[in-house]
Amino acid sequence: MKTSNIFIAYAPRGVGLRCALAYLGSERDVYGWFTGPRDDGSVAAQFFLMEGFYSNRPTLYDAVETAALHSRWSLDEARRHELAGIQEAFAREWLVYRDDTRAATEAAAYAEAELAASEPGLRFERLAKLSTLQPNWTYYSPHCERSVLRHLAKRWPLEYGFDPQQAAV
Repeated sequence: MKTSNIFIAYAPRGVGLRCALAYLGSERDVYGWFTGPRDDGSVAAQFFLMEGFYSNRPTLYDAVETAALHSRWSLDEARRHELAGIQEAFAREWLVYRDDTRAATEAAAYAEAELAASEPGLRFERLAKLSTLQPNWTYYSPHCERSVLRHLAKRWPLEYGFDPQQAAV
Protein backbone atom coordinates (compact mmCIF):
# COMPACT_ATOMS: atom_id res chain seq x y z
CA MET A 1 0.00 0.00 0.00
CA LYS A 2 1.23 3.50 -0.84
CA THR A 3 1.93 6.03 1.90
CA SER A 4 -0.82 8.60 1.97
CA ASN A 5 -0.41 12.34 2.30
CA ILE A 6 -1.97 13.66 5.49
CA PHE A 7 -3.34 16.95 6.72
CA ILE A 8 -4.82 17.56 10.19
CA ALA A 9 -6.37 20.74 11.59
CA TYR A 10 -7.27 20.92 15.27
CA ALA A 11 -8.73 23.81 17.30
CA PRO A 12 -7.49 23.37 20.89
CA ARG A 13 -9.86 25.98 22.33
CA GLY A 14 -12.75 25.41 19.96
CA VAL A 15 -14.35 22.41 18.33
CA GLY A 16 -11.40 20.03 18.56
CA LEU A 17 -10.69 18.20 15.32
CA ARG A 18 -11.63 20.42 12.40
CA CYS A 19 -10.30 18.38 9.52
CA ALA A 20 -8.56 15.06 8.98
CA LEU A 21 -7.46 14.27 5.43
CA ALA A 22 -5.56 11.38 3.86
CA TYR A 23 -5.04 11.26 0.10
CA LEU A 24 -3.03 9.71 -2.70
CA GLY A 25 -2.00 11.10 -6.03
CA SER A 26 -1.66 9.28 -9.31
CA GLU A 27 -0.31 10.49 -12.62
CA ARG A 28 -3.43 12.62 -13.24
CA ASP A 29 -5.74 12.30 -10.23
CA VAL A 30 -5.97 12.87 -6.49
CA TYR A 31 -8.18 10.61 -4.40
CA GLY A 32 -8.64 10.13 -0.68
CA TRP A 33 -10.79 10.44 2.42
CA PHE A 34 -11.61 13.24 4.86
CA THR A 35 -13.65 13.77 7.99
CA GLY A 36 -14.58 16.66 10.24
CA PRO A 37 -17.52 18.73 11.42
CA ARG A 38 -20.01 20.33 9.05
CA ASP A 39 -21.47 23.80 9.66
CA ASP A 40 -24.49 22.21 11.35
CA GLY A 41 -22.30 20.29 13.84
CA SER A 42 -22.83 16.88 12.28
CA VAL A 43 -19.80 14.91 11.11
CA ALA A 44 -18.89 14.52 7.46
CA ALA A 45 -16.83 11.53 6.32
CA GLN A 46 -16.35 11.11 2.58
CA PHE A 47 -14.15 9.51 -0.02
CA PHE A 48 -13.32 11.80 -2.93
CA LEU A 49 -11.82 11.85 -6.39
CA MET A 50 -10.35 14.92 -8.09
CA GLU A 51 -10.04 13.59 -11.61
CA GLY A 52 -7.55 15.38 -13.83
CA PHE A 53 -6.05 17.43 -10.98
CA TYR A 54 -2.53 16.99 -12.41
CA SER A 55 -3.54 17.85 -15.98
CA ASN A 56 -4.20 21.02 -17.92
CA ARG A 57 -7.92 20.18 -18.12
CA PRO A 58 -10.61 21.21 -15.65
CA THR A 59 -10.61 19.03 -12.54
CA LEU A 60 -13.73 16.95 -11.99
CA TYR A 61 -14.69 16.50 -8.33
CA ASP A 62 -16.72 13.55 -7.10
CA ALA A 63 -17.34 12.34 -3.55
CA VAL A 64 -19.33 9.69 -1.72
CA GLU A 65 -20.13 9.11 1.93
CA THR A 66 -17.82 6.60 3.60
CA ALA A 67 -20.51 3.90 3.66
CA ALA A 68 -21.04 4.27 -0.11
CA LEU A 69 -17.47 3.50 -1.20
CA HIS A 70 -18.53 0.34 -3.04
CA SER A 71 -21.68 1.85 -4.56
CA ARG A 72 -22.02 3.02 -8.14
CA TRP A 73 -19.14 5.49 -8.18
CA SER A 74 -16.74 6.60 -10.90
CA LEU A 75 -13.62 5.34 -9.10
CA ASP A 76 -12.33 1.94 -10.24
CA GLU A 77 -12.47 -1.03 -7.87
CA ALA A 78 -8.70 -1.26 -7.30
CA ARG A 79 -8.59 2.36 -6.11
CA ARG A 80 -11.65 1.79 -3.92
CA HIS A 81 -9.84 -1.02 -2.10
CA GLU A 82 -6.74 1.15 -1.82
CA LEU A 83 -8.84 3.97 -0.33
CA ALA A 84 -10.49 1.64 2.17
CA GLY A 85 -7.03 0.55 3.29
CA ILE A 86 -5.61 4.06 3.70
CA GLN A 87 -8.75 5.25 5.49
CA GLU A 88 -8.57 2.34 7.94
CA ALA A 89 -4.84 2.79 8.60
CA PHE A 90 -5.19 6.58 8.94
CA ALA A 91 -8.12 6.32 11.35
CA ARG A 92 -6.36 3.67 13.45
CA GLU A 93 -3.18 5.77 13.72
CA TRP A 94 -4.63 9.27 14.14
CA LEU A 95 -8.29 9.19 15.21
CA VAL A 96 -10.43 7.99 18.10
CA TYR A 97 -14.18 7.42 18.00
CA ARG A 98 -16.73 7.27 20.81
CA ASP A 99 -17.07 3.47 20.57
CA ASP A 100 -13.28 2.94 20.60
CA THR A 101 -11.86 1.10 23.63
CA ARG A 102 -9.45 4.04 24.12
CA ALA A 103 -12.21 6.68 24.10
CA ALA A 104 -12.49 7.14 27.88
CA THR A 105 -8.72 7.38 28.33
CA GLU A 106 -8.48 9.88 25.46
CA ALA A 107 -11.32 12.02 26.89
CA ALA A 108 -9.64 12.08 30.31
CA ALA A 109 -6.32 13.17 28.77
CA TYR A 110 -8.03 16.04 26.92
CA ALA A 111 -9.94 17.10 30.04
CA GLU A 112 -6.78 17.10 32.15
CA ALA A 113 -4.94 19.18 29.52
CA GLU A 114 -7.98 21.51 29.23
CA LEU A 115 -8.09 21.00 25.46
CA ALA A 116 -11.10 20.57 23.20
CA ALA A 117 -12.20 17.03 22.45
CA SER A 118 -14.48 16.07 19.59
CA GLU A 119 -16.14 13.20 17.77
CA PRO A 120 -14.20 11.92 15.98
CA GLY A 121 -11.22 13.00 17.98
CA LEU A 122 -7.53 13.20 17.39
CA ARG A 123 -5.56 10.69 19.44
CA PHE A 124 -4.07 12.69 22.31
CA GLU A 125 -0.54 11.38 21.76
CA ARG A 126 -0.66 12.74 18.18
CA LEU A 127 -1.04 16.35 19.38
CA ALA A 128 2.75 16.48 19.82
CA LYS A 129 3.13 16.17 16.01
CA LEU A 130 1.05 19.30 15.31
CA SER A 131 2.45 22.76 14.71
CA THR A 132 1.04 25.08 17.37
CA LEU A 133 2.02 28.38 15.73
CA GLN A 134 -1.54 29.30 14.70
CA PRO A 135 -4.94 29.16 16.43
CA ASN A 136 -5.64 26.00 14.41
CA TRP A 137 -2.89 23.52 15.16
CA THR A 138 -1.89 21.66 12.01
CA TYR A 139 0.06 18.72 10.73
CA TYR A 140 1.24 18.26 7.16
CA SER A 141 2.92 15.05 6.08
CA PRO A 142 6.13 15.68 4.12
CA HIS A 143 4.52 15.52 0.64
CA CYS A 144 1.14 17.07 1.44
CA GLU A 145 0.34 19.69 -1.21
CA ARG A 146 -1.36 22.96 -0.33
CA SER A 147 -2.77 23.11 -3.85
CA VAL A 148 -4.72 19.91 -3.12
CA LEU A 149 -6.04 21.42 0.12
CA ARG A 150 -7.06 24.68 -1.57
CA HIS A 151 -8.94 22.85 -4.31
CA LEU A 152 -10.58 20.34 -2.00
CA ALA A 153 -11.61 22.88 0.66
CA LYS A 154 -13.69 24.75 -1.93
CA ARG A 155 -15.76 21.60 -2.47
CA TRP A 156 -15.95 19.60 0.74
CA PRO A 157 -18.86 19.92 3.19
CA LEU A 158 -16.61 20.60 6.19
CA GLU A 159 -16.95 23.82 8.15
CA TYR A 160 -13.17 24.13 7.97
CA GLY A 161 -12.01 26.37 5.15
CA PHE A 162 -8.32 26.00 4.41
CA ASP A 163 -6.60 29.40 4.50
CA PRO A 164 -3.09 29.20 3.04
CA GLN A 165 -2.25 32.64 4.49
CA GLN A 166 -2.72 31.31 8.01
CA ALA A 167 -1.30 27.84 7.37
CA ALA A 168 1.74 26.97 9.44
CA VAL A 169 4.24 24.43 8.19
